[in-house]
Amino acid sequence: MQLTSLNPTNSNLFNLYPFHQLLATHKHHLPIQTRSVNAGVKVVGGGGGGSGFLSAIGRAIEEEEYRKARAEVHRKGFELEGYSIEGLSIGGHETCVIVPELKSAFDIGRCPSRAVQQNFLFITHAHLDHIGGLPMYIATRGLYSLKPPTVFVPPCIKEEVEQLINIHRAMGHVELNFELVALDVGETYEMRNDLVVRPFKTHHVITSQVHLQTA
Repeated sequence: MQLTSLNPTNSNLFNLYPFHQLLATHKHHLPIQTRSVNAGVKVVGGGGGGSGFLSAIGRAIEEEEYRKARAEVHRKGFELEGYSIEGLSIGGHETCVIVPELKSAFDIGRCPSRAVQQNFLFITHAHLDHIGGLPMYIATRGLYSLKPPTVFVPPCIKEEVEQLINIHRAMGHVELNFELVALDVGETYEMRNDLVVRPFKTHHVITSQVHLQTA
């Protein structure tokens, strides 16, 4: 995710790329081997068959490793030319970058609490570690009587996002109010009088884009 500003006083603002790997990188761990009396070596957490019990152990170990990695992320963020950059990114698990001064969040992997306070949400693509927390984000804002957020998505996933939220509306019997904006490459959206956003195409295994905010 990348931000920048064309304001002469902030010409180098947010020249960070790729933004989705801003704060942390998840380390890949080797499979754990356990030895069975009757059946040689079984692999736990590495994709092997194994027993249900051993698979459960493997999942627990992986989750513990994830929690440790998440705890190591520097969530206090940093400042860049007067703007605060917060959030975290753990590859394959979750990405969410927050700029409080712009009331904006970029991707919503597991919907961290700080993201709920942001009025604008920009989704880069449809992988779950980037969009998985969307229903919770919308629902939590409604729970705290915050105004419905504005969510920006690539046009190619707008219909699927609408279906996703409708499913949660039906299951939870809740309203889940939000404004969904399909913003295509080459288009612009005026967030306020002095702030315009426009998307740019990025290269990924599925359709994705970054959003450039200019003053």
